[in-house]
Amino acid sequence: MKFWKIVLTAVLAISLFGCAGKYQPPKEFNTPVTGLTKEQVKKSILAAASTQARSFGSWNMQVVNNNTITAKLLNRGYNVVVKITYSEKGYNIKYVSASDNLKGANGKIHRNYNRWVNNLNDKIQQNIHIIER
Repeated sequence: MKFWKIVLTAVLAISLFGCAGKYQPPKEFNTPVTGLTKEQVKKSILAAASTQARSFGSWNMQVVNNNTITAKLLNRGYNVVVKITYSEKGYNIKYVSASDNLKGANGKIHRNYNRWVNNLNDKIQQNIHIIER
């Protein structure tokens, strides 16, 4: 009997810890850039939308003003909105909103949001490195 209590406790503990990382604080990126004009940084950001893999959804970019872009991702029923501010010194990606099916408790968000925004940031950086060459 004691053996089964230990096994049941271990299984319960493993299942609880396995789900612990599903929701995380939303990541925000503050990426410095050197040697580019503001227009080149803007083009690098906008180009990231057209080079994302379609199977993971695509970012829709909308220029709000001369230093802000709103990026929206529609991915299989999930919606994400981020604000990207930029200058010749760098760019920032900040969380704006997400669909209810991505939101957790206490301001946390599903880890897929962080993965998608990280992929967007990586694509922008790749575009910046192409321009720098």
